[in-house]
Amino acid sequence: MLPLEQLHPVAVHFPIVLTLSLAVLDIIAYSRGVRLGGRGAYANLSAGIATAAGLFALVAFFLGDAAIDIAISRNIDPAILETHQDLGMFTAFALAAWGALRAYAWWRKIDLSANRAYLVLAVEVAFVFLILTVAYFGGQLVYDFGVNVAPALAKP
Repeated sequence: MLPLEQLHPVAVHFPIVLTLSLAVLDIIAYSRGVRLGGRGAYANLSAGIATAAGLFALVAFFLGDAAIDIAISRNIDPAILETHQDLGMFTAFALAAWGALRAYAWWRKIDLSANRAYLVLAVEVAFVFLILTVAYFGGQLVYDFGVNVAPALAKP
């Protein structure tokens, strides 16, 4: 099994892909006149993706929190971890709240057309930029600082 600190990089791909997919699918659906809310096939899919993105974001956050503790125990300066940690925490809980709101809207059959659809699309596009920013800072930790990465072994 992978060491605990390596589970975070595996888990983060799920909320990233789900968030990007959600935004793209909702934009395409809206441009084709498909309702984003209610109980249609598309609304079911959209609400399910939003909920899954929120749940996986929480999993990634808690695994990342454990990875940060391991990095600090290996004498990594906590200051270089702060931006990714703070943005990741905000994103994870905001995405979880968004998933809960979308699940609630689906459960109550709330119509997400007209002005509400614009709000849904704006929030999802904002999440895309936010999650890509968090991913950038996470990549910086790995590629620039080597946080929780085993050193490469030279070939004999």
